[in-house]
Amino acid sequence: MKKYILLLFLLPVILLSAERSGDREILNHPLWKQGFDEYTVNREIVEILQSKIREIDSIDVYFAFWCGDSVNNVPPFIKIVNAIEEKHLKINYFKVKRKQSGEKYYYKKLRVERVPTFIFFKDEKEIGRIIENPKKNIEEDILEILLSTLDK
Repeated sequence: MKKYILLLFLLPVILLSAERSGDREILNHPLWKQGFDEYTVNREIVEILQSKIREIDSIDVYFAFWCGDSVNNVPPFIKIVNAIEEKHLKINYFKVKRKQSGEKYYYKKLRVERVPTFIFFKDEKEIGRIIENPKKNIEEDILEILLSTLDK
């Protein structure tokens, strides 16, 4: 009986394959800090984002320190978020471990298959995501998500 009780307490830990992180931890890595420092935000797009970003609740960012696409896209995302300066917006950073053989998801609950994955939420519902690399660039893809889902 004690084994089953212990298993019930450990089960959430076993199933969660993403560990919380923060932008400070991310930017403590020299290559990531360099990407942040070298990225130049598009001020025109940031101004539009500032007016629209208030309408969403949070953004989850799933990334990995060993992933080249994460290195290329997460630091610019952090710089954009800092430029927007929206205090109520909650950004959740989750670092993931490498998948084990046969695993499909880094985080099954939200079906995160690739990193980085940026998931945008409004009223606790997903309204869009950017997976691995943006279609255009990170700012324009964020803007597209916000404009296409919030103006409906």
